[in-house]
Amino acid sequence: MTISSISSSGQSQSIQQTGSRDTLTQEDFLNLLITQMRNQNPLEPMDNNQMATQMAQFASLDALNNMQKSLEDLTTYQASLGNLQTASLIGKKVEVEGGRLFIDKGTVSESNYQLSKPGKVSIQIYDSTGYLVRSIEEGIKGITPQKLAWDGKNQQGIAVPDGTYHFRVSAVDEKGQPITSISRTIATITGISFENGITYLKLGSEKITLGEIQAILG
Repeated sequence: MTISSISSSGQSQSIQQTGSRDTLTQEDFLNLLITQMRNQNPLEPMDNNQMATQMAQFASLDALNNMQKSLEDLTTYQASLGNLQTASLIGKKVEVEGGRLFIDKGTVSESNYQLSKPGKVSIQIYDSTGYLVRSIEEGIKGITPQKLAWDGKNQQGIAVPDGTYHFRVSAVDEKGQPITSISRTIATITGISFENGITYLKLGSEKITLGEIQAILG
């Protein structure tokens, strides 16, 4: 006799205990086994092999439940440890890819760019609305990282407000062909937030993910 063949009274009792759930818990399995033993036919009792099989199923269910709980605890621990390690980045200067510039109390954040080959460079700086505030002619530059020097003033020499700005590098070789480049921003992490399971770091007035950091500079 198997669990599926227990008497109707035993089934009713078990169904009431398990409710409308689609899966059996460890307690549900044990209740079903006990109910089956209580309602077995005295003339055809459960044999030892069948009992051993069902006890093995019970042991397997118990082991799986314990394993799942251990994995959940490990995942929670790893998430907490990761959040703690990320929080230690607050106050650290980091380098991230992208041409962003942050102005805070009149001070412009650091940034640099790197050409794929030597060429003539010009820099265009835009505000958060996409308006061009400054164009800078850099002249001929090599393939080593080049620091962008901007004084935080527009084309008319007037200091622009604090906020986030973006720069674009335009470069051509001696034949006038476009040259590709990589832009990087250097700024200090000032805060951390957790949103929908994702950790964000505050960089200037923007938020970045941990994966965007290319280097920790101190």
